[in-house]
Amino acid sequence: MRAWLVVMMMTLAGCSVQVTGAPCQDDLQCPSAQRCTSEGRCVAGARSGEHLLESCSMAMETLARRADQCYGGMTSESYQRLADMDSVCASVVASVQAGRQAFIPERFGACVRQLRDLPCGAMTLDDFSEGNLLARCEALVPQAAEGNPCGNNLDCQGGWCDTSAGCTGVCKRYVPAGSGCDGSVPCQPGSTCSLNVCRADANLGESCAWGVRCAPEANAACVDNRCVARKASGACKSADECEPGHACVKLNVEAGSDSPRECRPARGLDEPCTPGASECGGLLYCEAATSRCRPWRELGQTCYDPDGTKELALCLGSRCAFGAYLQLVCQSYVAPGGTCLTDADCGPTGACHSNACITTWCR
Repeated sequence: MRAWLVVMMMTLAGCSVQVTGAPCQDDLQCPSAQRCTSEGRCVAGARSGEHLLESCSMAMETLARRADQCYGGMTSESYQRLADMDSVCASVVASVQAGRQAFIPERFGACVRQLRDLPCGAMTLDDFSEGNLLARCEALVPQAAEGNPCGNNLDCQGGWCDTSAGCTGVCKRYVPAGSGCDGSVPCQPGSTCSLNVCRADANLGESCAWGVRCAPEANAACVDNRCVARKASGACKSADECEPGHACVKLNVEAGSDSPRECRPARGLDEPCTPGASECGGLLYCEAATSRCRPWRELGQTCYDPDGTKELALCLGSRCAFGAYLQLVCQSYVAPGGTCLTDADCGPTGACHSNACITTWCR
Protein backbone atom coordinates (compact mmCIF):
# COMPACT_ATOMS: atom_id res chain seq x y z
CA MET A 1 0.00 0.00 0.00
CA ARG A 2 2.81 2.37 0.91
CA ALA A 3 4.61 1.64 -2.37
CA TRP A 4 1.45 2.43 -4.35
CA LEU A 5 1.13 5.78 -2.53
CA VAL A 6 4.71 6.59 -3.56
CA VAL A 7 3.83 5.81 -7.19
CA MET A 8 0.78 8.07 -6.98
CA MET A 9 2.81 10.94 -5.48
CA MET A 10 5.49 10.60 -8.18
CA THR A 11 2.82 10.66 -10.87
CA LEU A 12 1.16 13.80 -9.56
CA ALA A 13 4.58 15.46 -9.31
CA GLY A 14 5.23 14.77 -13.00
CA CYS A 15 7.90 12.12 -12.41
CA SER A 16 8.38 9.07 -14.64
CA VAL A 17 6.71 5.93 -13.31
CA GLN A 18 8.29 2.59 -14.27
CA VAL A 19 5.14 0.54 -13.67
CA THR A 20 2.78 -0.77 -16.35
CA GLY A 21 -0.79 0.19 -15.48
CA ALA A 22 0.29 3.03 -13.20
CA PRO A 23 -1.83 6.20 -13.22
CA CYS A 24 -0.58 8.99 -15.49
CA GLN A 25 -1.55 12.35 -16.91
CA ASP A 26 0.72 12.33 -19.98
CA ASP A 27 3.30 10.18 -21.81
CA LEU A 28 6.19 11.79 -19.93
CA GLN A 29 5.03 10.03 -16.77
CA CYS A 30 5.36 6.58 -18.40
CA PRO A 31 8.47 4.57 -19.40
CA SER A 32 9.81 5.30 -22.88
CA ALA A 33 8.32 2.10 -24.30
CA GLN A 34 4.86 2.98 -22.96
CA ARG A 35 2.22 5.66 -23.47
CA CYS A 36 -0.51 7.21 -21.34
CA THR A 37 -4.06 6.33 -22.42
CA SER A 38 -7.12 8.59 -22.28
CA GLU A 39 -8.17 6.55 -19.22
CA GLY A 40 -5.01 7.77 -17.46
CA ARG A 41 -2.99 4.53 -17.36
CA CYS A 42 0.47 3.63 -18.66
CA VAL A 43 0.23 0.83 -21.25
CA ALA A 44 2.82 -1.10 -23.25
CA GLY A 45 3.72 0.32 -26.64
CA ALA A 46 5.20 3.75 -27.33
CA ARG A 47 2.99 6.33 -29.02
CA SER A 48 3.21 6.21 -32.82
CA GLY A 49 1.45 7.47 -35.92
CA GLU A 50 -1.13 4.71 -35.45
CA HIS A 51 -2.36 6.57 -32.37
CA LEU A 52 -3.02 9.87 -34.18
CA LEU A 53 -6.81 9.94 -33.80
CA GLU A 54 -6.58 8.85 -30.16
CA SER A 55 -3.93 11.51 -29.57
CA CYS A 56 -5.97 14.30 -31.17
CA SER A 57 -8.98 13.29 -29.06
CA MET A 58 -6.82 13.32 -25.92
CA ALA A 59 -5.52 16.80 -26.79
CA MET A 60 -9.06 18.12 -27.28
CA GLU A 61 -10.21 16.42 -24.07
CA THR A 62 -7.33 18.10 -22.23
CA LEU A 63 -8.41 21.49 -23.60
CA ALA A 64 -12.02 20.74 -22.61
CA ARG A 65 -10.99 19.89 -19.04
CA ARG A 66 -8.93 23.08 -18.88
CA ALA A 67 -11.91 25.11 -20.12
CA ASP A 68 -14.05 23.47 -17.45
CA GLN A 69 -11.47 24.36 -14.79
CA CYS A 70 -11.32 27.97 -15.98
CA TYR A 71 -15.05 28.59 -16.53
CA GLY A 72 -16.44 26.09 -14.07
CA GLY A 73 -19.92 24.81 -13.66
CA MET A 74 -20.19 22.23 -16.41
CA THR A 75 -18.56 18.97 -17.51
CA SER A 76 -15.69 18.62 -19.97
CA GLU A 77 -17.99 16.60 -22.28
CA SER A 78 -20.09 19.71 -22.89
CA TYR A 79 -16.99 21.66 -23.89
CA GLN A 80 -16.06 18.85 -26.28
CA ARG A 81 -19.48 19.21 -27.91
CA LEU A 82 -19.01 22.98 -28.09
CA ALA A 83 -15.87 22.47 -30.21
CA ASP A 84 -17.20 19.48 -32.24
CA MET A 85 -14.17 17.41 -31.28
CA ASP A 86 -14.93 14.57 -33.70
CA SER A 87 -14.99 16.85 -36.76
CA VAL A 88 -11.82 18.68 -35.72
CA CYS A 89 -9.89 15.45 -35.21
CA ALA A 90 -11.21 13.95 -38.46
CA SER A 91 -9.76 17.00 -40.24
CA VAL A 92 -6.41 16.64 -38.45
CA VAL A 93 -6.18 12.97 -39.44
CA ALA A 94 -7.00 13.80 -43.08
CA SER A 95 -4.33 16.52 -43.14
CA VAL A 96 -1.64 14.27 -41.65
CA GLN A 97 -2.50 11.51 -44.12
CA ALA A 98 -2.22 14.02 -46.99
CA GLY A 99 1.16 15.32 -45.75
CA ARG A 100 -0.16 18.82 -45.03
CA GLN A 101 0.54 18.36 -41.34
CA ALA A 102 3.01 16.19 -39.40
CA PHE A 103 2.35 14.30 -36.17
CA ILE A 104 5.43 13.91 -33.92
CA PRO A 105 4.50 11.22 -31.36
CA GLU A 106 7.59 11.88 -29.21
CA ARG A 107 6.35 15.42 -28.53
CA PHE A 108 2.84 14.46 -27.48
CA GLY A 109 3.60 14.29 -23.74
CA ALA A 110 4.89 17.87 -23.86
CA CYS A 111 1.84 18.85 -25.93
CA VAL A 112 -0.57 17.61 -23.26
CA ARG A 113 1.33 19.49 -20.56
CA GLN A 114 1.22 22.70 -22.61
CA LEU A 115 -2.54 22.43 -23.08
CA ARG A 116 -3.15 21.37 -19.49
CA ASP A 117 -1.28 24.44 -18.18
CA LEU A 118 -2.75 27.08 -20.51
CA PRO A 119 -3.45 30.33 -18.66
CA CYS A 120 -7.17 30.80 -18.11
CA GLY A 121 -6.86 34.18 -19.81
CA ALA A 122 -5.95 32.35 -23.03
CA MET A 123 -9.00 30.06 -22.78
CA THR A 124 -11.44 32.34 -24.58
CA LEU A 125 -14.58 30.44 -25.54
CA ASP A 126 -14.29 31.67 -29.14
CA ASP A 127 -10.75 30.37 -29.57
CA PHE A 128 -11.67 27.12 -27.83
CA SER A 129 -14.88 26.47 -29.77
CA GLU A 130 -13.17 27.19 -33.11
CA GLY A 131 -10.37 24.71 -32.33
CA ASN A 132 -7.69 27.38 -32.51
CA LEU A 133 -6.07 26.37 -29.23
CA LEU A 134 -5.01 23.04 -30.75
CA ALA A 135 -2.31 25.04 -32.56
CA ARG A 136 -0.51 25.15 -29.20
CA CYS A 137 0.15 21.41 -29.39
CA GLU A 138 3.79 21.05 -30.42
CA ALA A 139 3.20 17.47 -31.62
CA LEU A 140 1.22 18.82 -34.62
CA VAL A 141 3.53 20.62 -37.06
CA PRO A 142 2.29 22.54 -40.14
CA GLN A 143 3.81 21.42 -43.44
CA ALA A 144 1.99 23.53 -46.08
CA ALA A 145 3.70 26.69 -47.36
CA GLU A 146 1.89 29.75 -48.68
CA GLY A 147 -0.09 28.95 -51.82
CA ASN A 148 -0.26 25.21 -51.12
CA PRO A 149 -3.42 23.14 -50.42
CA CYS A 150 -4.70 22.94 -46.83
CA GLY A 151 -7.57 21.48 -44.89
CA ASN A 152 -7.45 23.70 -41.79
CA ASN A 153 -5.39 26.50 -40.26
CA LEU A 154 -3.09 24.01 -38.51
CA ASP A 155 -1.71 22.95 -41.92
CA CYS A 156 -0.27 26.36 -42.84
CA GLN A 157 3.22 27.53 -41.96
CA GLY A 158 2.81 31.03 -40.57
CA GLY A 159 -0.55 31.58 -42.22
CA TRP A 160 -4.19 30.54 -42.40
CA CYS A 161 -6.27 28.24 -44.61
CA ASP A 162 -8.71 29.97 -46.97
CA THR A 163 -11.55 27.51 -47.68
CA SER A 164 -13.96 30.11 -49.09
CA ALA A 165 -13.87 28.37 -52.50
CA GLY A 166 -14.40 24.94 -50.90
CA CYS A 167 -12.30 22.07 -49.59
CA THR A 168 -9.42 21.74 -49.82
CA GLY A 169 -8.39 25.35 -49.27
CA VAL A 170 -5.24 27.37 -49.95
CA CYS A 171 -2.68 28.62 -47.41
CA LYS A 172 -2.52 32.40 -47.30
CA ARG A 173 -0.50 34.91 -45.35
CA TYR A 174 -1.95 36.73 -42.33
CA VAL A 175 -2.18 40.51 -42.51
CA PRO A 176 0.86 41.69 -40.48
CA ALA A 177 0.36 43.83 -37.39
CA GLY A 178 0.39 47.49 -38.39
CA SER A 179 -0.90 46.85 -41.92
CA GLY A 180 -4.29 47.75 -43.36
CA CYS A 181 -7.22 45.32 -43.04
CA ASP A 182 -10.90 45.10 -43.88
CA GLY A 183 -11.84 41.99 -41.89
CA SER A 184 -11.87 39.65 -44.89
CA VAL A 185 -8.34 38.36 -44.16
CA PRO A 186 -7.33 37.52 -40.57
CA CYS A 187 -4.72 39.61 -38.81
CA GLN A 188 -1.65 37.75 -37.60
CA PRO A 189 -2.14 36.09 -34.21
CA GLY A 190 -1.74 38.61 -31.42
CA SER A 191 -3.47 41.42 -33.31
CA THR A 192 -7.00 42.53 -34.19
CA CYS A 193 -8.47 44.48 -37.11
CA SER A 194 -9.42 47.87 -35.63
CA LEU A 195 -10.24 51.00 -37.67
CA ASN A 196 -8.91 49.20 -40.79
CA VAL A 197 -5.50 48.49 -39.21
CA CYS A 198 -4.25 45.26 -37.59
CA ARG A 199 -3.42 46.46 -34.10
CA ALA A 200 -1.44 44.45 -31.55
CA ASP A 201 -3.37 43.08 -28.58
CA ALA A 202 -3.25 45.46 -25.65
CA ASN A 203 -1.48 44.70 -22.39
CA LEU A 204 -2.61 45.64 -18.88
CA GLY A 205 -3.17 49.39 -18.61
CA GLU A 206 -3.18 49.95 -22.37
CA SER A 207 -6.07 51.20 -24.49
CA CYS A 208 -8.53 48.67 -25.90
CA ALA A 209 -10.74 51.22 -27.64
CA TRP A 210 -12.27 50.56 -31.07
CA GLY A 211 -12.31 46.79 -30.77
CA VAL A 212 -8.67 46.19 -29.84
CA ARG A 213 -8.46 42.94 -27.88
CA CYS A 214 -6.75 42.65 -24.51
CA ALA A 215 -3.92 40.08 -24.76
CA PRO A 216 -5.37 36.69 -23.68
CA GLU A 217 -2.34 35.84 -21.55
CA ALA A 218 -2.78 39.11 -19.63
CA ASN A 219 -6.01 37.79 -18.05
CA ALA A 220 -7.47 41.26 -18.58
CA ALA A 221 -10.84 42.74 -19.45
CA CYS A 222 -11.63 45.88 -21.47
CA VAL A 223 -13.30 48.30 -19.05
CA ASP A 224 -13.90 51.90 -20.09
CA ASN A 225 -11.54 51.37 -23.06
CA ARG A 226 -8.64 50.24 -20.86
CA CYS A 227 -7.31 46.71 -20.19
CA VAL A 228 -7.62 46.02 -16.47
CA ALA A 229 -6.91 42.88 -14.45
CA ARG A 230 -9.89 40.58 -13.96
CA LYS A 231 -10.95 40.26 -10.34
CA ALA A 232 -12.42 37.65 -8.00
CA SER A 233 -14.50 40.13 -6.00
CA GLY A 234 -15.81 43.67 -6.13
CA ALA A 235 -18.24 45.57 -8.31
CA CYS A 236 -18.63 44.64 -11.99
CA LYS A 237 -20.81 45.38 -15.00
CA SER A 238 -20.20 42.19 -17.00
CA ALA A 239 -18.74 38.70 -16.53
CA ASP A 240 -15.68 39.71 -18.61
CA GLU A 241 -14.47 41.79 -15.66
CA CYS A 242 -14.38 38.76 -13.33
CA GLU A 243 -11.75 36.07 -13.01
CA PRO A 244 -12.45 32.86 -14.96
CA GLY A 245 -14.63 30.62 -12.80
CA HIS A 246 -16.46 33.67 -11.44
CA ALA A 247 -19.77 35.29 -12.37
CA CYS A 248 -20.91 38.92 -12.32
CA VAL A 249 -23.88 38.40 -10.03
CA LYS A 250 -26.91 40.68 -9.68
CA LEU A 251 -27.39 41.56 -6.02
CA ASN A 252 -31.09 42.37 -6.44
CA VAL A 253 -32.91 40.68 -9.32
CA GLU A 254 -36.03 42.78 -8.66
CA ALA A 255 -34.06 45.89 -9.63
CA GLY A 256 -33.61 44.57 -13.16
CA SER A 257 -30.77 45.99 -15.23
CA ASP A 258 -30.16 48.69 -12.60
CA SER A 259 -29.20 46.13 -9.97
CA PRO A 260 -25.64 46.48 -8.66
CA ARG A 261 -23.43 43.48 -9.45
CA GLU A 262 -20.30 41.93 -7.98
CA CYS A 263 -17.84 39.18 -8.92
CA ARG A 264 -18.46 35.93 -7.04
CA PRO A 265 -17.42 32.27 -7.55
CA ALA A 266 -19.76 30.77 -10.15
CA ARG A 267 -22.28 28.11 -9.14
CA GLY A 268 -21.84 24.62 -10.62
CA LEU A 269 -24.13 22.10 -12.30
CA ASP A 270 -27.30 21.42 -10.25
CA GLU A 271 -26.27 23.83 -7.50
CA PRO A 272 -29.01 26.14 -6.17
CA CYS A 273 -29.25 29.60 -7.73
CA THR A 274 -31.51 32.63 -8.00
CA PRO A 275 -33.15 32.92 -11.45
CA GLY A 276 -32.11 36.19 -13.06
CA ALA A 277 -29.02 36.70 -10.86
CA SER A 278 -26.56 35.24 -13.43
CA GLU A 279 -24.82 33.13 -10.80
CA CYS A 280 -24.05 30.00 -12.86
CA GLY A 281 -20.75 29.01 -14.46
CA GLY A 282 -19.81 28.27 -18.06
CA LEU A 283 -22.45 26.70 -20.37
CA LEU A 284 -25.05 26.87 -17.56
CA TYR A 285 -28.06 29.03 -16.70
CA CYS A 286 -30.36 29.23 -13.68
CA GLU A 287 -33.52 27.32 -14.56
CA ALA A 288 -36.62 29.02 -13.17
CA ALA A 289 -38.57 25.79 -12.53
CA THR A 290 -35.90 24.28 -10.29
CA SER A 291 -33.81 27.29 -9.16
CA ARG A 292 -30.73 25.24 -10.03
CA CYS A 293 -27.92 25.66 -12.53
CA ARG A 294 -28.75 23.59 -15.61
CA PRO A 295 -26.96 23.01 -18.94
CA TRP A 296 -27.51 25.21 -21.96
CA ARG A 297 -30.37 24.14 -24.21
CA GLU A 298 -30.65 21.22 -26.62
CA LEU A 299 -31.94 20.93 -30.19
CA GLY A 300 -35.61 21.97 -30.42
CA GLN A 301 -35.70 23.79 -27.08
CA THR A 302 -36.22 27.52 -26.63
CA CYS A 303 -33.03 29.49 -26.03
CA TYR A 304 -31.42 32.83 -25.19
CA ASP A 305 -33.87 33.71 -22.37
CA PRO A 306 -36.05 30.59 -22.17
CA ASP A 307 -37.71 31.39 -18.83
CA GLY A 308 -38.09 35.16 -19.22
CA THR A 309 -35.71 35.81 -16.31
CA LYS A 310 -32.86 37.38 -18.34
CA GLU A 311 -30.74 34.24 -17.85
CA LEU A 312 -28.63 33.67 -20.97
CA ALA A 313 -29.01 30.10 -22.22
CA LEU A 314 -27.54 29.33 -25.65
CA CYS A 315 -27.38 25.93 -27.38
CA LEU A 316 -25.09 22.90 -27.13
CA GLY A 317 -24.35 21.27 -30.49
CA SER A 318 -26.76 23.62 -32.28
CA ARG A 319 -27.48 27.32 -32.88
CA CYS A 320 -29.96 29.72 -31.30
CA ALA A 321 -32.12 31.18 -34.10
CA PHE A 322 -35.63 32.43 -34.78
CA GLY A 323 -38.15 29.69 -35.43
CA ALA A 324 -41.93 29.66 -35.70
CA TYR A 325 -43.77 32.69 -34.28
CA LEU A 326 -40.42 34.53 -34.04
CA GLN A 327 -39.44 32.40 -31.05
CA LEU A 328 -35.74 31.72 -30.46
CA VAL A 329 -35.15 27.96 -30.70
CA CYS A 330 -32.08 25.69 -30.84
CA GLN A 331 -31.78 24.59 -34.47
CA SER A 332 -29.31 22.52 -36.50
CA TYR A 333 -26.31 24.34 -37.88
CA VAL A 334 -26.60 25.57 -41.47
CA ALA A 335 -24.99 23.09 -43.89
CA PRO A 336 -22.06 24.20 -46.10
CA GLY A 337 -23.41 26.34 -48.93
CA GLY A 338 -26.51 27.34 -46.98
CA THR A 339 -27.47 30.93 -46.18
CA CYS A 340 -26.08 32.44 -42.98
CA LEU A 341 -25.74 35.74 -41.16
CA THR A 342 -22.96 35.00 -38.65
CA ASP A 343 -20.24 32.39 -38.08
CA ALA A 344 -22.38 30.97 -35.24
CA ASP A 345 -24.94 29.83 -37.83
CA CYS A 346 -22.36 27.50 -39.39
CA GLY A 347 -21.12 25.79 -36.23
CA PRO A 348 -17.65 25.43 -34.69
CA THR A 349 -16.13 23.83 -37.80
CA GLY A 350 -17.61 26.34 -40.24
CA ALA A 351 -17.76 30.07 -40.95
CA CYS A 352 -20.09 32.51 -42.70
CA HIS A 353 -18.46 33.88 -45.87
CA SER A 354 -20.46 36.21 -48.16
CA ASN A 355 -23.67 35.02 -46.43
CA ALA A 356 -22.94 31.35 -47.18
CA CYS A 357 -21.55 28.71 -44.81
CA ILE A 358 -18.11 27.30 -45.63
CA THR A 359 -16.16 24.50 -43.96
CA THR A 360 -13.11 25.54 -41.95
CA TRP A 361 -12.05 22.02 -40.93
CA CYS A 362 -11.99 19.98 -44.14
CA ARG A 363 -12.26 16.22 -43.81
